Amino acid sequence: MKAVLFDLFGTLVDNATVAQVEGLHHTIADILGVPRTEFADGWRATFHDRSRGVHGSIADSIRAAAELCSARYDESALGGAVEIRTEFVRGWLTPRPDAIETLMQLRMRGLKIGLLSNCTADVPILWQTHEFAPLFDEPLFSCEEGLRKPMPEFYDRALRRLGFAAAECLYVADGDNGELAQAKVLGMPVVMIRPAGLLNDYRVFPEEDWDGPRIERLGELLHSELLL
Repeated sequence: MKAVLFDLFGTLVDNATVAQVEGLHHTIADILGVPRTEFADGWRATFHDRSRGVHGSIADSIRAAAELCSARYDESALGGAVEIRTEFVRGWLTPRPDAIETLMQLRMRGLKIGLLSNCTADVPILWQTHEFAPLFDEPLFSCEEGLRKPMPEFYDRALRRLGFAAAECLYVADGDNGELAQAKVLGMPVVMIRPAGLLNDYRVFPEEDWDGPRIERLGELLHSELLL
C-alpha cells in the first residue's frame, strides 16, 4: 500500500446515535416552528442534494428541509438553527481515542493519507482548524466536490489527487451508502471498521452484508497484513 483513504463519520470519529440525531432535528424544528417529524423527514429527503452541495451553505440546507414542512418556518430563527447544528457537528468531530496516533504512525511509514466524506457545508469549515487537518494530504468533502459516495467518480478523484492506482490505496470505512462495495468494485483493498459495543449508530444506508476484512479499532491498521 502507498496510501490510505479514510471515511470520516463512524470511522475517524464515532457516529452519532439515532437518538442524538433525532434530538438535534427536534431542537431545530422547535426553533423554526415546524413539525418535528416533518423536518426530520425533510432533512433525510434532501440528503443526496445536500451532500453534493446543491443547497450551498448550512443555512440553505436547513431552509431546504424546512420548506418541505406543512407549516411556514420562522426565517428569523434560521441563524440560531445554524449555530445549534454547527455545535452539534463540532462535537461529532471528536477524534476516536486512537485516531490521531494511528494517522501519525501511518504518515511516519511514508503513506499518503486521504479523506472521502459525505458531508454538509459545516464540516469543511470546521475542518480548517481541526486537529485532523495537518495529518491529511488530500481531504475531499462531497459538498465541495459536487460528488458523493458511492459515485465512482468521487473515489477516482481522490485517487488522482493522491497520485496512486486503486490497488495501491486502502479504503477504511464503517460501511454506509454502499461505500465499501463500490470501493471494492473499483479495485481498492477495503476494510470495514465497526467498534464493538456501539449500538444504534446513525447510518443512512448501512452495509450490514459486508463479508470482507473488519477491524474494531483504528490502531489495528498498524498491524494489518493489508498494509504490507
